[in-house]
Amino acid sequence: MNYSDHARCPSCSGSMIFNIGAQKLVCSSCSRMLSPDEYELIIAEKKQKGVSDEAVSGARPNVDENDGFASLNRSYTCSSCGGEINPGALGAADFCPFCGNAIVFTDKYREQRMPDFILPFIREKSYFIANFRKRARTKYFVPDGFIREAVPENVRATYVPFWLYDVKVSGEADYQAEKVERRGFGKYSSYEHQVYQGHTAGSQKYLHVPQDGSSNVDDRISQALEPYPVEAAQPFSFAWLSGLNAIIYNMDSHDSYASIRRRVTASFDAFLSDAKNFTYTRIDRRDYKMEPLKVSYALFPIWTMDLAWNNVKFRFAMNGQTGKSAEEFPISWGKFFTCQLSSWFMASSFGLWLALILLPEKGSGGKEMGDFMSLMFFLSAVFVRFVSVKYLFTRNLNSCLSCLAMLACSACLISLCLEDDYYKSPGRFIFDMLLVLAVCVFGVISTSIWTLHVIKKDNAMEFRRESNDYVSAMDNTVSSKDRKLLYRKSNKSRNSLILKQKQGWF
Repeated sequence: MNYSDHARCPSCSGSMIFNIGAQKLVCSSCSRMLSPDEYELIIAEKKQKGVSDEAVSGARPNVDENDGFASLNRSYTCSSCGGEINPGALGAADFCPFCGNAIVFTDKYREQRMPDFILPFIREKSYFIANFRKRARTKYFVPDGFIREAVPENVRATYVPFWLYDVKVSGEADYQAEKVERRGFGKYSSYEHQVYQGHTAGSQKYLHVPQDGSSNVDDRISQALEPYPVEAAQPFSFAWLSGLNAIIYNMDSHDSYASIRRRVTASFDAFLSDAKNFTYTRIDRRDYKMEPLKVSYALFPIWTMDLAWNNVKFRFAMNGQTGKSAEEFPISWGKFFTCQLSSWFMASSFGLWLALILLPEKGSGGKEMGDFMSLMFFLSAVFVRFVSVKYLFTRNLNSCLSCLAMLACSACLISLCLEDDYYKSPGRFIFDMLLVLAVCVFGVISTSIWTLHVIKKDNAMEFRRESNDYVSAMDNTVSSKDRKLLYRKSNKSRNSLILKQKQGWF
């Protein structure tokens, strides 16, 4: 059985825990504070004076250097209380469940590979929880009950292993690019598609492209929290891990390189095809040479927690250095449909009333009425999407008040329409009310699809398909570029003419 390590105070031999707020190790007994560098310096001086490792760190390791990865799933004996600890195969830092001492299983790093550097935590737990509450209040249609009642579980500050790759890629590609521009307005609008064909060649360098080295960490989370500011990294020391959680890798640099190739390829595709200046691009042929320049091993800080609500668990994660977060939130369908129905009913009623004032002689027909209704529909959609959804239907209280206000406003507008001489005939009023309902239903369907797309994209954790955050600006060259216009075509749809289906991973 192996003996665990923990940082002992040089003054009283108490357990020292890394305090994120102070950015120092703090003794739980005498409250002495030391930075990781100061602590390592004191330990080095004591070792030079002949003080044993046990007196310095309280550790009595019993490591078999010939162990394989399977043997890392071993038990430990706490060097303070003698209790047995089972951190699992990947666990590298934890607390003793018996005496509460912060434990670092240093033998696991020594057997695998010592990290080249570490990016320390600077965001505390209180910031993590507050950030979750803030994000929950800014997301669309999050149930009030979730904000009040969601119970944070398994809140953990974990150092996650990452492989960082420096990669140089060069080559050539044949591609097609498409630029789509809208022409006209309303029912007379159309989209002009300009399709180009090109050949290009060049090279580009990417520095510190990250890929987590643990299969237990969802890549959608680790990638959503990018970029990680490598310039703020510190030389690795076990002192940074004391009192926090850490895991070792179970995917080596060779296994992780496949993901890096896909991401770098996607970025290089966009670079060669000048994708930022087009609406759609498609690579028809590529011939790339990818050269790995350097692989580094680092530990990056990630806060994670589960949120239990209505017997469903939602995930929330945050970059412990930058505060960038990735989350999953539920949707209140009651607020969603109340927002859509009440907003569109008021907008349709307002459009009918305004038409009677501005176009009394035109009735319900004519080109002017068609243009007017198209304009009103567009303005109503903008109002629903950017005002109602964002500001009026966030919490339960303002949702109820907004709905009642809109219904009252709609009733007033319809009563004003009834007073107009245009509606002396009941049949005409019924016809126009059916038209209002039809516009309302069509509007609800259109903005619901639009809003749901935005909500799902905002709440979902997706794989990042590019590595543009890691481009070395000094190493980008385009040696040749040949592009010509294939054809122009007008179309009622904005959908791409060159993309038959969504591009996947390469």
